[in-house]
Amino acid sequence: MLPLDHVPFYTGDLEALTRAFLALGFVVSPRGDYTSPEHPGSNWTSHAVFLRKGWLDLQHNPHASSDAPVGPRAGLFLTDDLDAAAACLSGFRTRPTYRLERRWKNDLGLPSETFALFDIGERISPVGLAVIQHHYPCHDTLAAWFDHPNSSEEVAGLIFGAAEPGPMAGQAACHLDISGFRYWDEAKFKAAFGHCEPQVALRVRVGSLTKVRAALDIAGIAFVETQDGLHVTPPRPLACGFQFFQSLPH
Repeated sequence: MLPLDHVPFYTGDLEALTRAFLALGFVVSPRGDYTSPEHPGSNWTSHAVFLRKGWLDLQHNPHASSDAPVGPRAGLFLTDDLDAAAACLSGFRTRPTYRLERRWKNDLGLPSETFALFDIGERISPVGLAVIQHHYPCHDTLAAWFDHPNSSEEVAGLIFGAAEPGPMAGQAACHLDISGFRYWDEAKFKAAFGHCEPQVALRVRVGSLTKVRAALDIAGIAFVETQDGLHVTPPRPLACGFQFFQSLPH
């Protein structure tokens, strides 16, 4: 069963997206660049938010308008053997494998991080899914980047409003841990997150809801609190919800 590795966000205004994540109480990495041997000459600028389990990839899309709404665009699942994962998913349509390398714009004395991945062509969830091979925690990270003022610890999944799992979700659940995906009716979703479009929210497990409240209060960001956690409609250009929840002690 492959765990959720990371969720990407694509934006025409990387600076504004970075400010939104900082306002939510996250630590954001320095700016970096992706290159790919399959796409010589191409370069994708990004920042990242690294949690103890999973991470968020904030990527610049030069073709997007600067005021375009931004939300989770995919879910990538982690493997240490991409060939073995492909064999397990041989009954699914997949796209050709490609590779990426990430380097920070300023030399921090860290090695680059290399990735190999393929996209899954079947509809499993409202966002596309992929499988990725790399080391986590990434080799190119510093310990301080994992300590967030809002105490975030895990990218736990996604919530979809007014949607249903795709036709291949049942089969995919044998190989991908999509147990962190939730499907809420439209009324419940809007009560928690307001009018996000599309109706999708990121689930984040935290160490302390008190620290989340403090970070949101400092930034002046409103939230709705229920027994499920704190539900936030964050600042623009983000146009998705955030659910912060704290695991109960065993």
